[in-house]
Amino acid sequence: MKIHKILSFCAIVATAFTFSCSEEEVDPMLMDSENFVAPAFVNATTAETVVITAENASELFETFSWSKPSYGVNLSVNYVLQVDNNEDFSNAKQLMALSTNQVDISKERFNATMLSLGLPGFKESQVYMRVRATINGYVSDTLYTDVIVRKAVTYQNSECGNFCTLGIIGSATPGGWDNDTDLRLSDATRADKANWTSTLYLIGGSQVKFRAGDAWETNWGGTDFPSGTGTINGPDITVSTTGYYEVKFNDETGAYTFTLLSAPNYPTIGIIGNATPGGWDNDTDLTKDATNPHIWTGTITLTAGEAKFRADNDWANNWGATSYPSGIGTSGGPNIPVNAGTYFVRFNDVTGEYAFMATAQAAPFDAVGIIGDATPAGWDADTDLIKNPTNPYLWSKVVELTDAEAKFRANDAWDINWGGADFPGGIGAINGPNIPTKAGKYYVTFHTGTGEYYFLK
Repeated sequence: MKIHKILSFCAIVATAFTFSCSEEEVDPMLMDSENFVAPAFVNATTAETVVITAENASELFETFSWSKPSYGVNLSVNYVLQVDNNEDFSNAKQLMALSTNQVDISKERFNATMLSLGLPGFKESQVYMRVRATINGYVSDTLYTDVIVRKAVTYQNSECGNFCTLGIIGSATPGGWDNDTDLRLSDATRADKANWTSTLYLIGGSQVKFRAGDAWETNWGGTDFPSGTGTINGPDITVSTTGYYEVKFNDETGAYTFTLLSAPNYPTIGIIGNATPGGWDNDTDLTKDATNPHIWTGTITLTAGEAKFRADNDWANNWGATSYPSGIGTSGGPNIPVNAGTYFVRFNDVTGEYAFMATAQAAPFDAVGIIGDATPAGWDADTDLIKNPTNPYLWSKVVELTDAEAKFRANDAWDINWGGADFPGGIGAINGPNIPTKAGKYYVTFHTGTGEYYFLK
């Protein structure tokens, strides 16, 4: 491969010499690939185990740095810091993509990457790390650093507080009085486990209540709107006006607020970033859903890198987050780290919900259940999960399990089933192994598009 550069020499007048302007083409050549010098970690090969908690998640895990590779000429190089629990990097996750040879990694980011590998929460796990170096603009001539090993005790993002699940239910909600619309903890680090939130469409003149565990044993109601203090077994709360609301609830004090939101209908929503076909220069437009103007989808081939969602090909309205393959994008949030692959992408411009899903699971299912000798019906029948009223890919239910095994499957048949080797959380694979379970009462969640599952106790 040749690198071409035109060097122009301007006329320079000196005391005794005069040079006329000239042009000369210089063809620097890459040295032979066997003479390339790979980058090398500056960090130690091993280190002491790091215990990561919700309280220290914002702290620095480690500063990783490495020497620059040598190709015989000065070139722009892209780096990807990879992590895997397999020494052969057969399931490598991208910790960071960058163009500099040093990066600070927080404990929160390292923890999220370990969990994305399917490693269990609250246990010590070992991972292998390396840096992949490529010449900017080319995928050939890839070089790798030596491999280093890190150990950490992760914390499970889904650890329960007073309740594993808390939802809103009623005639004003998408699920009516039949199914809860689940709220999520407001604090992404889960240090605060009492404050819950969600963004959803409510019908004015109708009623709602809050309840825990998808059951009426613990529920809250009140007489005031849009804010008040709910009491146990209190009256239904009447919503005054139809629209999208940001709902907040505190399960310790009963305090609640309903904030009416503006929900503009954007002409276009696209995905942009160095992981996308258009890079950071051009959006790859998604398609607006025929029945909901705030849902956008598309099948897109991505490279390992970062991405964001934005409206109208402009940065005035954009959304991002740190979680993958699904999450809640916030306005002006961080870049979303993504892995290479072809995905069915789904984004909600009001709630910020996004998911990068397997194309084979692009269509929602009519029924999803959990089955196995760990479940109430054993291997003979599914324990059906409940579809989320606002997202047809999300399913959940409170289930009593034993020390045994379980799998997820669709439509009460084995044609499509998911399994994994990790508990209490992981990424289920089609026809994957049975999931080992421990006895207890769990709030089980499953995403059919991404395969993400959690057993929250």
